[in-house]
Amino acid sequence: MTKAECRIDFLNRRLALSEKERSRRDDLILIHFQQWQWPDQLETVLSYWPLKEKAEPNTFLLTDFMEFRIPMLQLAYPVIHPGKPEMEALLVNEETDYRKNKYGIAEPVEGQVIDPADLHLVLVPLLAFDKKGYRLGYGKGYYDRFLTNVPSDCYKLGISYFEPLEALPGLDQFDLPLNGCLTPDAFYEF
Repeated sequence: MTKAECRIDFLNRRLALSEKERSRRDDLILIHFQQWQWPDQLETVLSYWPLKEKAEPNTFLLTDFMEFRIPMLQLAYPVIHPGKPEMEALLVNEETDYRKNKYGIAEPVEGQVIDPADLHLVLVPLLAFDKKGYRLGYGKGYYDRFLTNVPSDCYKLGISYFEPLEALPGLDQFDLPLNGCLTPDAFYEF
């Protein structure tokens, strides 16, 4: 199976899940997250807005829990600028306005840019992952490029409705492994 075929397969698997089943899996993922021993320093987190039309796991459950447990948490969301291959992280709060970008992803309209070196945790979107922690994203490379700039002690956490593959097809030098991945059945650390 190629990367492109794997992307289509896992996207179709997610879309085939009923809303009730996705909600059940989101709850199980949250339970594993609540039991996780967070990094020692957890002040600044980059999350992402889950795409309903792609049946992505509900990251809001995780960020709401973190904000409850860590009142001074700084939460950021990614922004992609047209014509540039990079993304940046912007701080958000309850008053932040969002608009959809060309991929249909809600992004903060404005906010303070956070240096990737200041992040402690990054929630990384994915379609699939393997037993070594490599992820299969949507193929644009934004996260792979961004993650090269986070410090080595920044925890890179994936979230998946499905268990890992033995190995992902077509890995190259630009693919970076995650530190961990949450699924409904387990918390994998690499």
